[in-house]
Amino acid sequence: MNRKNYIILLFGLLLGVSTVSAQTDSANATPLTLDDCIRIGLEKSTEILKSNNSVKLTGVQLMAAYGQFLPDLGFGANYTFNGGKTLYTTTVPTLVDSRQNVLNYQLISSINLFNGFNDYSALKAATLNKSAAELNIERVRQSIIFDISQSYLQIILDSRIVEYAKQNLKTSTDREGQLKALTDVGRKAMSDYYQQQAQTSNDKLFLIQSEEKVKNDKVLLLRKIRISEPDKYRIVETIGDTVPFGPDYQNVDNLVSKALGQRPDLKSADVQLKIADWNIKQYQSGYYPKLNLNFGLVSNGGYLDRLYVNGVNDLATMPQEPLGQALFGQVYGTVGLGLSWKIFDKLATKSTVDAYRIYRSNTEIDRDDLKVQVSADIRQAFNDYVAALQQIETSDRGLYAARQSYETVKGRYDVGSTDFITLSNAQAVLLQAEVNRVQALVKLSLQKKVIDYFAGN
Repeated sequence: MNRKNYIILLFGLLLGVSTVSAQTDSANATPLTLDDCIRIGLEKSTEILKSNNSVKLTGVQLMAAYGQFLPDLGFGANYTFNGGKTLYTTTVPTLVDSRQNVLNYQLISSINLFNGFNDYSALKAATLNKSAAELNIERVRQSIIFDISQSYLQIILDSRIVEYAKQNLKTSTDREGQLKALTDVGRKAMSDYYQQQAQTSNDKLFLIQSEEKVKNDKVLLLRKIRISEPDKYRIVETIGDTVPFGPDYQNVDNLVSKALGQRPDLKSADVQLKIADWNIKQYQSGYYPKLNLNFGLVSNGGYLDRLYVNGVNDLATMPQEPLGQALFGQVYGTVGLGLSWKIFDKLATKSTVDAYRIYRSNTEIDRDDLKVQVSADIRQAFNDYVAALQQIETSDRGLYAARQSYETVKGRYDVGSTDFITLSNAQAVLLQAEVNRVQALVKLSLQKKVIDYFAGN
């Protein structure tokens, strides 16, 4: 065996080993269906995780709003030791030498009886905020499902195009080999062989570009579901639902009406309007007086360790309670009502209320605009769905005609009754017809998901 043949054989063995290795890796890769991708996306998507945290946050805010109706409770204490000599000269000069322990503490509570419905309005707004967050997360779920489905179907479409590109390249490669043999014996012109070489190169380039697109689409899909190792997973290449919708989807006005009644984001927009109304009422509380009930326990206890007045021990003649009772037993209760009313607050309340009325107006404008957008999206999606049905029928006829034309032209070329350009054009038309067919199928499946997404299903 000469050196050249040895190198060729070695290269072939290495190529075979790498091919087997790639096939083994592909076989060991975890398969991912559309349902798998959606499930993982709903568990790990950044939008879902943040939306879940938003719901938890509104729950915390709701608890805080409930807490405003409860009385507060505060405790304070202060221990002081006083010792030394003090000379009093207000009347008869008196020298007092004392050591005293003083303990002050208080347990105070207050409850709001009326604050212009501030707390009540805040509670209603917090309750509605939690409902709005739950509606928002439902719409986020629908958006994630639609986004993942769209990326998944794109991979399926591009994978099918790769298969057609491989078949097309094989056809060109086989014909190139046949033309090489025919030109060697003078049965075909060299120009046909060179044109076929150019065609084969173009077909190979198309295959390379198609395979690259599949890889990039796969990386994009796996990034959306937060998977960072695409080589460990493979996409199960199945085109989803391509059966036309039933009678419930035949009337676009019914679809629009259904969407307006069930879209979570529309419901959330309505809730935001109610929240704005309660916020206005909350800030209008600044016009009203506030009434609080205050109550608690207070102790000002003291105990003398020494008391000499002008050198005479007064503790010997003055009775004193025991230490514990003197410091902790002198307790009295307090109850009071506090009324406050800010008659003029420099227009702060009015300005805040007016600002929130403007905010409420903008919220209503956004809600109405969303309704218009929903109607327009449904109608456009319905038109695209009808067009997708028509494209399937048209692409079926086109694919059948392209196959028949290619077989006819190929037969004529093989017997020399037509030229290479005509054959090449027929092959290109067949490839385009195959691509059109799979595009029509994927588009129908996608348009059904688009309508469901816009309808809020």
